[in-house]
Formats: sequence, C-alpha cells, structure tokens
Amino acid sequence: MTQQEKEIVAKASVPMTVANGLRWFFMIIALFLVLFLFFGNKLWEGAAWYEAFRGRAYGFLLWDIALMLLCSILRIVFTARYNRIVKNL
Repeated sequence: MTQQEKEIVAKASVPMTVANGLRWFFMIIALFLVLFLFFGNKLWEGAAWYEAFRGRAYGFLLWDIALMLLCSILRIVFTARYNRIVKNL
C-alpha cells in the first residue's frame, strides 16, 4: 500500500471514528441517567424535587437515545463507505 493510499484510508476512517465516539458518549449519558432513575425510584419516591426531575429526565433520555440511534446509523453508513474505499484500493 502506497503512502497516498494510506492517507486516503486514514482520512476515510475519521468520520467513522467520530460517529462511534459520539455513540459511546450518548450511551454513557443514557446509562448514568437510567441508573439514577432506577435507584432514585427506590430512594426518593415521594420527594417533590425528584418527581419534577424525573419528568424532565425522561424527556432528555428520549432525545439522548434518539441521538445515539442516529450516531449508530451514521456509523454504519460511514463504515460501508470506508469498506468500499478500502475494497477499491
């Protein structure tokens, strides 16, 4: 593989890596929020502040999971593009 081909492959892998990093970022946020909600339902079930927070947290979690799904789809698209580039070299 020539140096120019290596640069093309490295350049094509960047969007795939970024999409994967964002997917992991959103997954970690969702994990911590779900764990907080799970344990919060056991610890602060009747607290007024927790009830108000829980409604906003579920809304935030919906968007977080939607963005995580979008990043997963983008990762699949970028991976297919990367594989096509590598195959043509």
